Amino acid sequence: MPKTKWCAALSPLPLRRLLLGAILKVQVLSVLVMALMFSACATLPEAELKRLTYAREPQADNKLAVVAQNILADPESGHSGFFKLFRNDDAMRWRLLLADMAEETLDIQYFIWKDDVSGDLLLDRVIKAADRGVRVRILVDDIYVIGADRTVAALSQHPHIEIRLFNPKTGRGTSTFLFVLEYLGKIETLNHRMHNKLMVADNRFAIVGGRNIGNEYFGLNPKQNFTDFDVLAFGPVASKVSASFDLYWNNQWAYPGEALLPKYENRDPLHRLRKELQKVLDKNEKLLVEFRQQKEDWNRLLKTLEQNVKKGTAKVIYDEPLIGEVIPPVQLVETLGELTVNAQDELLISTPYFIPHEDFYEAVPNLISNGVRIIILTNSLGSTNHPIVHSGYKKHRKNVIEMGVELFEMRHDASDRGKFDTPPVQSKAFGLHAKYIVIDRRFTFVGSLNLDPRSIYINTEMGLIIDGARLAKAVAQEFEEELKPENSWRVLIDDNGRLYWKSGDTIIYREPARSFWHRFQAWFFGLFDLDDQL
Repeated sequence: MPKTKWCAALSPLPLRRLLLGAILKVQVLSVLVMALMFSACATLPEAELKRLTYAREPQADNKLAVVAQNILADPESGHSGFFKLFRNDDAMRWRLLLADMAEETLDIQYFIWKDDVSGDLLLDRVIKAADRGVRVRILVDDIYVIGADRTVAALSQHPHIEIRLFNPKTGRGTSTFLFVLEYLGKIETLNHRMHNKLMVADNRFAIVGGRNIGNEYFGLNPKQNFTDFDVLAFGPVASKVSASFDLYWNNQWAYPGEALLPKYENRDPLHRLRKELQKVLDKNEKLLVEFRQQKEDWNRLLKTLEQNVKKGTAKVIYDEPLIGEVIPPVQLVETLGELTVNAQDELLISTPYFIPHEDFYEAVPNLISNGVRIIILTNSLGSTNHPIVHSGYKKHRKNVIEMGVELFEMRHDASDRGKFDTPPVQSKAFGLHAKYIVIDRRFTFVGSLNLDPRSIYINTEMGLIIDGARLAKAVAQEFEEELKPENSWRVLIDDNGRLYWKSGDTIIYREPARSFWHRFQAWFFGLFDLDDQL
């Protein structure tokens, strides 16, 4: 697939981490000026005033409305329905179902939408929805959209699709090097990214959680797949999710993709994109055997939903998109903090990237002294896909354990392969990407937030706080499965003050890793004080 689709192939480290860790505030502004002069022919066109559009009030007789009404029975009660999506194959199936069954609108917001098989599969279904007359709005963060302007233009050419790029860079070429230079020159603005993740169909059903769009989030990456967590939510909560989307969609930092169309319009980019998508899907038919490419009969999946739905109420929390403002995007974490500090018995926390900040160190001792049990599951060096973040996390392990927190790290060779891999894929390693908190087995937070300074203070985030004991208990059961010795290491301190890792009867004193290169990165980046940017 050409690199003119969603994103070019970049380093395994996400660019936002790599830039801040590797360049270490190098002064290259003079080089930046020269680079921008050479790349002046590939700059962001000035956009005309964009249209303000909003979620539509859903019709009562469309398919998804009828499904929601039949399952909830009494929508006037204010309760919504929730269905947990831990398995990677289920997470993709439900996204495809929403795209296939939507009759009015699809609103989609993601930090990353990769140019790979899973990204192409979902994009193909979304275009087919637009072909049926569904109004599609897609909002993606621009940091990974290197060399993808033709795809943006192609989608903009469709009469029923609008796409917008959040906080776009000026340079529109395919050079990662030039982007690095621009990033340095505009770091106060470009450092703020939209990390939100959601999909809403017909303003009736929504998927909210931790997954981006890419093979490793749906069990299709042979190198490393993630365990992740989304919630399928329907009923009154859907319109609240839509309201958060509208805020970002109409924000000044959402750049209209149609401004890129004039450069490509004569080449008929949409026709070319359709052909490329079909070619990729045909070539990967065996890989996608679990996600049949033709339109499916979704009755079996809907029956599963009806039998396993958990009811409750939910609050949608999100950061204001205040890029360039003095006020930091901390609205979500402040709301979540008010809930967690009032925990009475237990906090179960899953976070792939964990760098505790001063607020954590202030709140946790009080909770533990009041008898609250706190268990945190995060990535080991072996399971993380970002050793640079691990370099910040490892400095805090001993302090966290000494406070009384029970600390667990995901094994890269975890045994629960069915949750990670989608047949026929058998990945070489696994990692944690799920972001959720269970509070007193009554409240569940699920969303895009990592417990690190970047998520809390720099990027924008969104999620749901769900009040429902049945869902919370079901999520807690999944959490406990991931803590089992075959899936995670317990990190402890011996009598001599040394850290060790325990899994069943196995005890090791050197943290588990997959390679020397992983260990070197964690050591090297640990030489620098980067916590505030990780």
